[in-house]
Amino acid sequence: MAIFEWDNKYSVNIAIIDSHHKKLFDIVNNIYDLMEHGADDDSIIKIISELLDYTNYHFSEEEKMMEKINYPDISSHKREHVDFIALLTEYFDSAKNGKAIFVAVKLSDAGVTWLKNHILTTDTKYQKYIAANNLTV
Repeated sequence: MAIFEWDNKYSVNIAIIDSHHKKLFDIVNNIYDLMEHGADDDSIIKIISELLDYTNYHFSEEEKMMEKINYPDISSHKREHVDFIALLTEYFDSAKNGKAIFVAVKLSDAGVTWLKNHILTTDTKYQKYIAANNLTV
């Protein structure tokens, strides 16, 4: 069962970024599925590691895109990225220290909430900047 379904309202109209976001949704959904089906700690730790790795990759690519277009609010956007990576790292460390199920529950909720809010508020700001300035990425 998916806890987080992709909807076009989450689209930033940049195909590669949308594909990254869809992948992040899939990973969070996989964490939820593992938790729901009573997966072992190692499986949960592995998927949390995947989420952390892919999130780092996505943020790096998104930041390169923002640099390319000279996005004026890049500093505050990057701070949000740094804060979320810190949270994911904290969750990952907790999972490795015997709290994998607890972390899976938290990520199923916090991960979904953060992704929705970040995309619908922060990412749409660069989307509007791109449209207003007739930029291509």
